[in-house]
Amino acid sequence: MNHSARNKGLNTESEIKEQKKKSSLNKKSIENIPELNSKFFENSPDAIMIGSQDGQIHAANPAACRMLGFSEKEICKLGRKGIVKQTPQLNAAVRKRRETNNFFGELSLIKKNGTSFPVEVSSSVFMSIDDREFTTLIIRDITEHKKLERELFEFGEKYRLLMENSGLGIGYFTIDGKILMFNQEAISNLGGKAEDYIGKNLTEVFGKEAGQIYIDRIKLAAASEKPMKFEDNVNLNGNPGWYMSTHTRILDQNGNVDGIQVIADNITERKIIEERIKTSETEYRSLFENSLMGISQTYPDGSYKRINKAYAEMYGYPDTSTMMKELSYNVKMLYSHPEDRKNVQEILEKAGYMPPTEFELNRRDGEKFWALVGAKQVKDNAGKLLYLQAEHRDITSRKKLEKEMYSASLYARSLIEASLDPMVTINAEGKITDVNLATERVTGFKRGRLIGSEFADYFVESEKAKEGYNIVFSKGLVKDYPLTIRHKNGRTTDVLYNATLFKNDKGDVQGVFAAARDITMRKKMEIKLQNSKKLLEKLNQHLNEIRENERSAIALNLHDDLGQRLTALYLDIAWIKSRIGVQSNPVRKKLEEMIREINGSIEGIKELSSFLRPTMLYDLGLVPAIISQLKKFEKQSGIKCYFYFDSEELNADKNISLIFYRIIQESLTNIVRHSGASAIDLSLKKLKNAIEMVIKDNGTGIDNEKVNSLTSMGLEGIRERVKSAHGEVSIKGEKGSGTTIIVTIPIKKRRI
Repeated sequence: MNHSARNKGLNTESEIKEQKKKSSLNKKSIENIPELNSKFFENSPDAIMIGSQDGQIHAANPAACRMLGFSEKEICKLGRKGIVKQTPQLNAAVRKRRETNNFFGELSLIKKNGTSFPVEVSSSVFMSIDDREFTTLIIRDITEHKKLERELFEFGEKYRLLMENSGLGIGYFTIDGKILMFNQEAISNLGGKAEDYIGKNLTEVFGKEAGQIYIDRIKLAAASEKPMKFEDNVNLNGNPGWYMSTHTRILDQNGNVDGIQVIADNITERKIIEERIKTSETEYRSLFENSLMGISQTYPDGSYKRINKAYAEMYGYPDTSTMMKELSYNVKMLYSHPEDRKNVQEILEKAGYMPPTEFELNRRDGEKFWALVGAKQVKDNAGKLLYLQAEHRDITSRKKLEKEMYSASLYARSLIEASLDPMVTINAEGKITDVNLATERVTGFKRGRLIGSEFADYFVESEKAKEGYNIVFSKGLVKDYPLTIRHKNGRTTDVLYNATLFKNDKGDVQGVFAAARDITMRKKMEIKLQNSKKLLEKLNQHLNEIRENERSAIALNLHDDLGQRLTALYLDIAWIKSRIGVQSNPVRKKLEEMIREINGSIEGIKELSSFLRPTMLYDLGLVPAIISQLKKFEKQSGIKCYFYFDSEELNADKNISLIFYRIIQESLTNIVRHSGASAIDLSLKKLKNAIEMVIKDNGTGIDNEKVNSLTSMGLEGIRERVKSAHGEVSIKGEKGSGTTIIVTIPIKKRRI
């Protein structure tokens, strides 16, 4: 054996017999873990399982059995392969759990009937026995959540397409006049960007006087079961024109008014026609005949005076003459509801004018359609009624669109409100533009208070919340972003936010949609598991100390009791041998054989005693004990050993010395079994406040997968010993260049 110039030479000694004690998790040990035997484990609404790195399932609570349809015994027998759908997603989850000791994500499980369903899984290591790690699996069925997300997305897309492709300006308002949403057509009409309007009050956008008029209309619509119509002459974005607005209230799932939807239709063309009719009869006739709007004139007795082509075609007639001939005095037949015709006559008699009003009418073939009808009385200079003039505009497609939009809006809203997860939309300035009921519950504030306020104000770490939605605006999305929501009464809720940008059909960013998942229960369980892990680590350290004490006791008994007895027996047999004559040669030979057996037994006891309690380590110190160990190993294996050390006096206490000694024993065993090495370099030196040991061989080199493998018992044993002394260990292997183990353990400061 070779060594450095400063070290003593090593002489070979007899081979050391090594033993290794293993332990495993069984049903009995599971039942003795308080966390698993608690009411929480048995009564948890979430499925909980205990598994190990080899895919076995060791325990399952009642919720897990109900979820899968198996008994606990069946689940344990099937293991991970039997209940988890084999997908690349599963492989990634297992790999992540091995790398980080934790996993939180989605997988698919298989029920007893063979069907698979999506679940959300939280997995973390909560205990280790020797070199086996055991994990807790907290499982939540998210089938309905996934269905809700899918339906919400589908209806959200339909609603968005209806909103952006209608050609109508559409807005959504609270009853007190806050602007919740404008579609692109409305924003184009008004000018500017979405952030100029969303979250603001109508008085801020249109001025106090005009804004209050619009708010009063919204309140009227909120109190009316039927949609309300209003006509305005306004200058929008520098373009004067006339708009017909339809105000419809939107109810939530409880039947309460959730907001007001306003659809604005540009009727400038119709108004221009009306003005031209007043100024020029010639122009009027031309417009009358060529207008795309249906126009009719009827005498007080109900017969037609004149109709245009658009009017006849609207009702399904080939030309004006055919319609006038067939109907004559039966104009009332055009109305689907006879009372509508009577109401029109009453309005005209009282006011002389009827603003554009929606009616359901009948075509020639009986098909029903909707039209916007405006009418007025035409009188001579003496005030005598000459005829009634009405303008008809077919709005069937618009009515259908309004109905679809209303249904889509109501359904989408019901999906959002039904979600148990808080959901919000936020504009570029960080202002909340919409919320669901779950957000009201988690913050303690009503929807009206939340909309228009700062999103970050409702979190314990407001700056972190701002940073989160800024990330979304810069990168497009954020996943599992941890935040803590503060309720108005001081209660806090830990959540994970997932957020993404939402855009209009032109690709312009409208804001951020964010949904939160409550992880309060999961964090409580993680804390319990961490405490359990710490308890098990202390228990493992205590068991190691007990094991070493038992080894020492056994070694002392072997040496002091059995060794002395054998020595005494050896002396007695030697005494008998010295008194036997020549004639007893066979007896003498037998006694010599017995002496050899006794000597062998004494040496074996010394070897076993030395393994159980390395006397040299306690009597002479760590360096002499290592030298002795390497001599025996070199003689046994034929592998050259080179030992470098600074000093034999390392000032390490007995526990630390024993840890280094046991690590060397385990490392030498691994080298001779797996490495194929021909030489070993071992160095031991004292740092400022620690002792560092480096073991390097020139073998094939260990793979990184084996370094981190849960089945590498020896390496895991080394890690556990170093961890018990608050030290650090590094194990690196390079193919063809051997394996290096570096152990650093701090030296405890002695009190003066």
